[in-house]
Amino acid sequence: MLGPKVSVVIPVYRVKKEYFDNCILSLLHQTMQEIEIIIVCDGAKAEYVDYCREYQKKDDRIMVLEQQNSGAAVARNNGIAHAGGKYITFVDVDDWVEPEYCQFFYDTFEANEDVQIISSAAFLNRSEKEVKNPFWPGKRHIFEGKEKEQVELQAIYKEAAEFVPPFATFGTTWAKAYRLEWLKQENLRYEPELRRGQDTVFNLYAFERAEKILYVEQYLYHYRTNEDSTVNKYTDNVIEILDRIARHIYGYITEYHKDERFYKAYYNKKIQLLVQSMNCDYLHKNNPKSYSAKRKELKAVISKREYKKFFKNADKSKLPITRRIYWMLIRYRVVDLIFLANKIYS
Repeated sequence: MLGPKVSVVIPVYRVKKEYFDNCILSLLHQTMQEIEIIIVCDGAKAEYVDYCREYQKKDDRIMVLEQQNSGAAVARNNGIAHAGGKYITFVDVDDWVEPEYCQFFYDTFEANEDVQIISSAAFLNRSEKEVKNPFWPGKRHIFEGKEKEQVELQAIYKEAAEFVPPFATFGTTWAKAYRLEWLKQENLRYEPELRRGQDTVFNLYAFERAEKILYVEQYLYHYRTNEDSTVNKYTDNVIEILDRIARHIYGYITEYHKDERFYKAYYNKKIQLLVQSMNCDYLHKNNPKSYSAKRKELKAVISKREYKKFFKNADKSKLPITRRIYWMLIRYRVVDLIFLANKIYS
């Protein structure tokens, strides 16, 4: 077989074997045969590595790499470094793709030589329910010049863009493919410091440097929303991890001299990350601390001076009424009602 036309990178740390099988088999059964599947074991236990290597023995299109646990960002960078395809795409290990996924990206790139990034649409799957997630209205759209700012704004905070997708934004790594040589020429890499939100930051810089980004409304990727994923688990002091995302977004905005729309999107993102940290820490059902301790910690965080600026300058015009009320409770530090509202919502 000739060299691969499309490289698929899959970071693996820990996953249910049924999910892993579903993911790998969906790639092995692609209509396009000239692909390579790069599995990057990110500090995975020996049993996971062995399981990956069993697949490698059965199909020489599979490459298994091992690294110390460094996060998905480093794993994807490792995959980029070892990729040999003309185009590269990233798949999460608990997701799966349609049989024509790789063929679609290859054919569409070949027919659009001036495009550096292509996005399909996606399904979001939770339990037995499957819903469509278009990233933009219409069957096909090319973003270039100033219009690229729409996908950049959406990546930062989805309500900041002209089109608000139902769930996931254009900033996701999945359901996208990139010209590999272009990625390397532009030295585009995932930020190793980021254990979360690395896809948003990566794509912001990629969108900025691309001449053209093509979106095609074909539903080829299945994203599995997982209650056991890192973003839903109790994590003590997770706000420090999430603040890194905001810092890199702010660095991007200042580096490229973005206008006020981007700053407003950034303020909204800071509040969104604050809420996310509250849900994964102080308000999480598995937090072992007493109510008074959790209450005290939460009040200390939301009383920080910087959040006054963010709440004052955030754009609330497109927010649902429930979110506006919740943000108001946080802004005015009504801690007991925050706990009550969270319990009712949960």
